[in-house]
Amino acid sequence: MEGGAADSPAGLAVQPADGDDLSPDRVAAALGPDASLGRPVQHYGVAVSAESLALGWARQHDAPEGALVVADVELSARGRRGQTWVSRAGRSLAFSVVLRPGLPPAGEGLLWLLASLAAAEGLEAVTDLDVRLKWPNDLLVGGRGIGGIRIDAHLGPGSIESAVVTVRVNVGLHEDDFPAELRGGVTSLAMEGAQRARSDVLAAVLDRLAARYEAGVASLLDDYRARCETIGTRVRALLMPTGEAVGLAADVDDHGALVLETPGGRGGIGVDRVQRLERA
Repeated sequence: MEGGAADSPAGLAVQPADGDDLSPDRVAAALGPDASLGRPVQHYGVAVSAESLALGWARQHDAPEGALVVADVELSARGRRGQTWVSRAGRSLAFSVVLRPGLPPAGEGLLWLLASLAAAEGLEAVTDLDVRLKWPNDLLVGGRGIGGIRIDAHLGPGSIESAVVTVRVNVGLHEDDFPAELRGGVTSLAMEGAQRARSDVLAAVLDRLAARYEAGVASLLDDYRARCETIGTRVRALLMPTGEAVGLAADVDDHGALVLETPGGRGGIGVDRVQRLERA
C-alpha cells in the first residue's frame, strides 16, 4: 500500500529506535550462514531510496545475485507509478535485492506475483497476522495496507538480465506517522500488535523469497490466487497511457496479468499497463 511523504532532511532522526539497527552485522546474524539471498550487504542510514542504489549497483554488473541494499530512512521512496511512502528511522523497513533470473521478458509479471507472495509469507512467519494480497503489489492486513513490493527489471538480449526486488513494510509506525488522508487505509506490525525487529522481518521475507525463487512457478499461481483479495471483485483499472477498464477480476494468467471480464470480453491486463486499480 502506498504511503505518504517521507521525512524531510531537516527533521531526520537517523539513529534507529530501540537499538533496532540494520547494520550489515545485524542483518547477517538474522539471515544466518546458509541464506542464499542477502549477501553482500550495502547499508545506508539515509538514502534517496534503497531501490535507486540497488538499480545502479545491478546495472554496473558487479552486483551478484542476492546482493542487498538496506536503507534506514528513504528520502524519496517510490511505489508503483511514483506514489511516495512514509519513511521513519527505526520504524520503517525498506530493502532491495538483486536477482538475475534469465527469464524471457514476459516473465516480469510473474516476478511481481512471486515477490508479493513471498513477502506475505515472510510476514506471517514472524507474526500471527493473516496477510493478504491486492494485485499486483500490495500487502494487506484486515483490508489495510501494511507494505508492498516493486520490481524493476532490466532487459538484456531476449531475457531479463537483472531484476531489483524492493520490499517496504510498515514495521513500527503508528497512526500519527501517516498523513491524515491515509489513516484508516494503512496499518503496521506495531498497530496490529506484532512488535518485531526489522532485521527479523527482513530475514523472514528474504528466506521466503529465496524459497519461492528456487521453486519457480510450480505452485506459484495457485498459492497466489488463494491469497489474492482482488480476484472475485469488481475493479476499475486506470490504464497507461490513457484509458479505463471496469469489470470482474476473474483470475491471474500464466504471465501474472490480471484477467478482467468486461461486457466486451475477457482479457489480461499486465502490470506495466495499470496506473491504478481500485474497487468498482
